[in-house]
Amino acid sequence: MRIDGHQLRKIAREVALHTPLRAHMAPRYPYLHTPAELAFLCRCLDDTRDIPGCIVEAGCYRGETTLYLNYHMTSEGIEKPYVAIDTFSGFTEGNVDVDVRRDKDRDVYRSRFGFNDRRWFDAAMLRQNKLARGRVRSIAADVGAFDFAQLAPIAFCLMDVVLYEPTRLALTRTWDVLSPGGIIVVDSIDPSLQQAHPYLGSRQAYQEFVEGLGLDPRFEYTEYGVLTKQA
Repeated sequence: MRIDGHQLRKIAREVALHTPLRAHMAPRYPYLHTPAELAFLCRCLDDTRDIPGCIVEAGCYRGETTLYLNYHMTSEGIEKPYVAIDTFSGFTEGNVDVDVRRDKDRDVYRSRFGFNDRRWFDAAMLRQNKLARGRVRSIAADVGAFDFAQLAPIAFCLMDVVLYEPTRLALTRTWDVLSPGGIIVVDSIDPSLQQAHPYLGSRQAYQEFVEGLGLDPRFEYTEYGVLTKQA
């Protein structure tokens, strides 16, 4: 898609408003995961190397973690399709409404993850084509409404959706097509979060889902809730 001068100026203004000058002049850490957490995700990729199915990142934002995990896949010779799903425009009103009805503050969600565009994500993957070898495919969709059956089977899924409703729905649909031995990691789980925390939704969805399966919750690095499907 060709971008005309007006669109280009608009994008430049948005970038200038949202990106501090120091971000262009000094090293920065772009990930929303700690180094230990990223290492754990890499181990999940290693552990599911021989499990049939693709890799899914449900909630990829701008793709920093996508590129990191694909660097690891390339370096370790893990060749699987990698599917990144996101609205690429922030939270949907319907999903926010559910959390608001659960006593969360709507204003907290208004500007979170909204400054994004699928074209930027795809361009970043294209620039790293030698790295990802064309394995990354983006899908613009509400994770809670997405039909994961079209991706079946799934070997590993990183689910970073934050809100209750899309996490709840995506867990069920992902689990149904997860290969035996496959792994789901749900981010933003931190068991120490208080009831009023705006990101409590994903934790509650994870705990309810695990209890429904008759399993014990497994937490890793405070942020991750982990599910492994028995072979």
